[in-house]
Amino acid sequence: MISDEQLRLLFESAPNGMIVTDRAGRVMFVNAHVEQLFGYSREELIGRPIEILVPERFRAGHTGLRDGFARNPRPRPMGAGRDLYGRRKDGDEFPLEIGINPFRTDDGNFVVASVVDISERKRHEEHIRFIMNELSHRSKNLLMVVLAIANQTVQRAISFGEFQKLFEDRLMAIGRCHDLLVEKGWAGASIDGLISAQIEQFTGIAARIDAEGPAIMIHPEAAQNIGLAFHELAMNAVKYGALSSPDGRVVIRWDVDQTHTTKRFRLTWEEQGGPPVDPPRHEGFGHKLLSRISRNSLDGTVSGLAFRPEGLSWRLECPGELVIRH
Repeated sequence: MISDEQLRLLFESAPNGMIVTDRAGRVMFVNAHVEQLFGYSREELIGRPIEILVPERFRAGHTGLRDGFARNPRPRPMGAGRDLYGRRKDGDEFPLEIGINPFRTDDGNFVVASVVDISERKRHEEHIRFIMNELSHRSKNLLMVVLAIANQTVQRAISFGEFQKLFEDRLMAIGRCHDLLVEKGWAGASIDGLISAQIEQFTGIAARIDAEGPAIMIHPEAAQNIGLAFHELAMNAVKYGALSSPDGRVVIRWDVDQTHTTKRFRLTWEEQGGPPVDPPRHEGFGHKLLSRISRNSLDGTVSGLAFRPEGLSWRLECPGELVIRH
């Protein structure tokens, strides 16, 4: 037989909070873990109604539940499908799970409750829900981008082979943007990183890219759009623009204009030393993409998708809060 002292030691060593109440709901015993969870000493709890550990808004209802349990006492597993909360001595509330079990002694009927603080688990569950919602949102956005790229590419391709090559290149450009974002836990991406990721596919041009600006972290959605813009500009420069000539170069500059009431992000791409540039006869995918990114995605303006004789230039200016992640 287990002695009363052994039973007390067993309760004290339990990893969970252990509470014993009598039929009237008065606290008869608590272990040290309960003292830690609720901030009361056991002297403050012994003889008090169990409702002292229940948030005030639930106390009236809890009394009815306790009375119902007393009329039909049976073991209740932890969690029983309900969100339960405890109230600490300082008034702070926290989520918990409770398992209750009736037992009878020569001194009468009692209830033993096992209490577990599940605050950390709730935080993890909330974080998982947030991640799943973000994943759903980003997946839908990515699908829309892919569909738009496919539609625009197929309209301009003169053969299936050309469509396949252009479409694959643009999907790979999106993939490179996503790789950068994953590295940073989707917190954003640096402009330097976006430039490097989109030009690395072209052999031997890195030395002819002059990129300079302050260290800025770009919002994930803006990073994807700006990364695609760099891809289209680089691909055009290699095929037709400054980087198709051995002496050509590209100058990329970015900064934040703080003279306005709201900060303005500014980005320029200027090609120099390439073959003479003539305005295109048709507005291709790259042209549409650069305009769409500026007007629709970033609420910005393009003050020069300009086909200058000395080289193409592109300028983006938009509200800083739509681009910069602080």
